[in-house]
Amino acid sequence: MTNSLNNNKIAIIGAGKMGETLVSGMLSAGIVNKQQLIATDKNSNRVSYMKSTFGIEATTDNREAAGQADIILLCLKPQVAASIVAGFEDVVKPDQLVISIMASATSALIENYFSNDVPVMRAMPNTPSQVRAGMTALAAGEFAGEAQFQICEDIFNSVGRTLRIDEKHFDAVTGLSASGPAFIYVVIEALAEGGVKSGLPRDIATELAAQMTLGSAKMVIETGNHPAILKDHVTTPAGCTVDGLLKLEEGGLRVTLIKAVNEATRRAKALVND
Repeated sequence: MTNSLNNNKIAIIGAGKMGETLVSGMLSAGIVNKQQLIATDKNSNRVSYMKSTFGIEATTDNREAAGQADIILLCLKPQVAASIVAGFEDVVKPDQLVISIMASATSALIENYFSNDVPVMRAMPNTPSQVRAGMTALAAGEFAGEAQFQICEDIFNSVGRTLRIDEKHFDAVTGLSASGPAFIYVVIEALAEGGVKSGLPRDIATELAAQMTLGSAKMVIETGNHPAILKDHVTTPAGCTVDGLLKLEEGGLRVTLIKAVNEATRRAKALVND
């Protein structure tokens, strides 16, 4: 356990699915205690849920939470961020840290919400964070540096892995890593359907497809080999795999996935203006 979060008060502004995931992850990893966390939501029932489920402080008052925090996690939709942040921009000081998980909203845009040089970090997690298998990209704004990177890595490593990148790539990260799980679920569903078509019971086909996908991803990460090399290891001469691959190429799967990522990236650039 690192020390970057010791005694820091963390406000989770927007206790939706990802906000809840981060609360759960930090507490489970033991990097914070319950007294360090305060969550907000516009829905009083959601506030009650966060209190009863995690034993943390929760409120509908974003300004109150932001004012008492050392670290402010903006777990908001980019379309509503400006109206919400405007309510507490005057209580945020340069000795605080603002971390945004919002797609589309640049660090410069977030910095402009405030009247002083508040350090801002951007983070782009994905939904597998809910099972501690997430991937989060991190980038620093103008007034943030190594200390802020360390804090973000401690928070988001509690729900998976982190990667430091240049902020100019964030829309592409959104299109690939954040939107990508939905694309993979379609692939898993289709593979399972293939298994059913070939005679497998649906529950068995789904489990086989999901575990195979998990293991294949683990092979890419842990071996460091290019996916094409790993593919060739499976594709024996005159075997069944090469026939299946030919059908994938015939159906345009590779091009379709590339287009899906590119389209999601294009959309990510425009979200903040909706």
